[in-house]
Amino acid sequence: MNGNKDYNKDNNVKEDKKKPSPPPPSSARKTPQMAIFVWLLIFLSLGVLFVYNHNKKDFSEWEQTKFEKELSEGNILTANLSPENDRVFYVDGKYKSSVPGEAAQAENGELLYKTKVVYTEKIDEMLRSHAAIVRKIENKDPWFKNLVLMILPVILIIGVFYFLFSRQIKMAGKGAMQFGKSKARMILPSDKKITFNDVAGADEAKEETKEIIDFLKDPLKFKLIGGRIPKGALLMGPPGTGKTLLAKAIAGEAEVPFFSISGSDFVEMFVGVGASRVRDMFEQARKHAPCIIFIDEIDAVGRSRFSGIGGGHDEREQTLNALLVEMDGLETQEGVIIIAATNRPDVLDPALLRPGRFDRQIVLDLPDIKGRRQILDVHIKGIKIDADVNLDTIARGTPGFSGADLANLINEAALLAARLDKKAAGMSEMEEARDKVRWGRERKSRKVSDRERKITAFHEAGHTIVSLLCPNSEPIHKVTIIPRGMAYLGATMHLPEEDRYTQSRSELIDELAVLMGGRSAEQIAFNEITSGASSDIEHATKIAKLMVCTFGMSSKMGTMQYGSREGHIYLGRDIVKSEGFSEETAREIDLEIKALIDSAKKRSDTMLTENRYKLDLLANKLLEVETLDGAEVRKLLGFEEKKTAVPAAPEVSAPAAPAPEIKTA
Repeated sequence: MNGNKDYNKDNNVKEDKKKPSPPPPSSARKTPQMAIFVWLLIFLSLGVLFVYNHNKKDFSEWEQTKFEKELSEGNILTANLSPENDRVFYVDGKYKSSVPGEAAQAENGELLYKTKVVYTEKIDEMLRSHAAIVRKIENKDPWFKNLVLMILPVILIIGVFYFLFSRQIKMAGKGAMQFGKSKARMILPSDKKITFNDVAGADEAKEETKEIIDFLKDPLKFKLIGGRIPKGALLMGPPGTGKTLLAKAIAGEAEVPFFSISGSDFVEMFVGVGASRVRDMFEQARKHAPCIIFIDEIDAVGRSRFSGIGGGHDEREQTLNALLVEMDGLETQEGVIIIAATNRPDVLDPALLRPGRFDRQIVLDLPDIKGRRQILDVHIKGIKIDADVNLDTIARGTPGFSGADLANLINEAALLAARLDKKAAGMSEMEEARDKVRWGRERKSRKVSDRERKITAFHEAGHTIVSLLCPNSEPIHKVTIIPRGMAYLGATMHLPEEDRYTQSRSELIDELAVLMGGRSAEQIAFNEITSGASSDIEHATKIAKLMVCTFGMSSKMGTMQYGSREGHIYLGRDIVKSEGFSEETAREIDLEIKALIDSAKKRSDTMLTENRYKLDLLANKLLEVETLDGAEVRKLLGFEEKKTAVPAAPEVSAPAAPAPEIKTA
């Protein structure tokens, strides 16, 4: 037994030795490139040094007549003869100059010369007759030197271009022969996975994708009935709603190979690479079928093939054509399901959205209050919170937040608690994190003069008081004269008590009055107006225009939509447009918009004039404490807790206008 154990141990050792060694580190793989670069530098240095040494001596270039003259006068000291052929010689050496002062500049009074002469008997006799001339004949062969001088720069240029180009190729496609290879990353079922338990606030989307998962797990069940599973599913929705997270959860639940790639990975600097990568990706996927291909941000490659003025994009169109053929072509095989995500479905090509390619379009919208609570439960697991944290309150106070916004809120609360040296995040940190994510961080470092602080205090007080007096306005959340986010001076913040998808005419009329409250307060308090109400005026104009042109809330203009645009395809979709109504109608629309805003301004003037005492009281309190929340404002001014007013019979119910959540000074 012992012998067998020892034998097994020896075998294990041998087997361990036979195991392939791990791949060399990236530094080792870069060694050949570095060696080439070093050798190129060495050759470059040697070439420069050679040329420098060859040309560093200051030779005087002579003609043959000059040489014969100096030779006859006895100024030649040495003559080194290098034959080019039988009659032509290269001559160089030393001479003494007959020009006064020239020889004094040279070392030992000797200067250097070089020339090319036709060697005659006269020159030979003159050289032999002067005993002082040191005459030497050397069989120099300059062809090698000239060859090196000609070839070395060419070699250096080719070497540098090869080094740069090969590096670019390896970075782009991991080798010259792999340009067309797919860059999709395959995630195996054994890898660390995300499940549907990590996805919250998207119950309908999860239900639609469960059919895909069931098919991948048991395709026979569907085939027996005769049903055909969708070939593709397109996840659509605003940014941050969890499209990529849902795709990861599908991969984790299906327990099949999952190929992940971005739409921008298909398009490369070389023509035809994108289409080749598409074909290679589907070829790999068929080898691992059943599997899932996930293309993130598919609008990068799936944009409409409409040319317009600027023409088309041939490379992207070739890539899209290859994708369309692979999804539903003659050689399509079952078992490969494509899931794509985009937040721009309006720019996708219609051929990509037809049944047979992306059969199912799954919308992931912003979560409602129930979904926000579920998302908070998921993200709250990673941080420590106090017992006073009420997630229902946070979910109710974050309408319009996406899943990414809620994750950021939780993270900001944890960071704020850490900065304050707290052991856990409390409700105050959650509220501050919510305000920071929604409206921006307070900028207390901004220097504001006393005059501007006073104007800002009355401006925000005007917004607040008009909002409290209007029965259909949104509840006040906080009033501050500290710059926050995009607000340069101060802000009046509103938070709806519940999710809303429509707005009545009375609510929009009150909204206009609240927006005009800041300008009215400035006029009443200082008998002067400033530029601080510019954003309020802009927002009020947009709301009034929507009421007149889109929502049909003007009795004069009637229930008709104005502003429908007719584009000319051959010129581009958004270049040339017509309004669809006459100039007289446009003037009537302008007058109606102006009447709505003037009426709101007059209404806010009346409210603040009748409540001048409350305006001064609130403005002075803001100058003292700088920030007040909604409960403190109502207590200070003697208003009861506001309840949401719902009209018994609203005049009009229309899609919600972009209601102003923040009024800036």
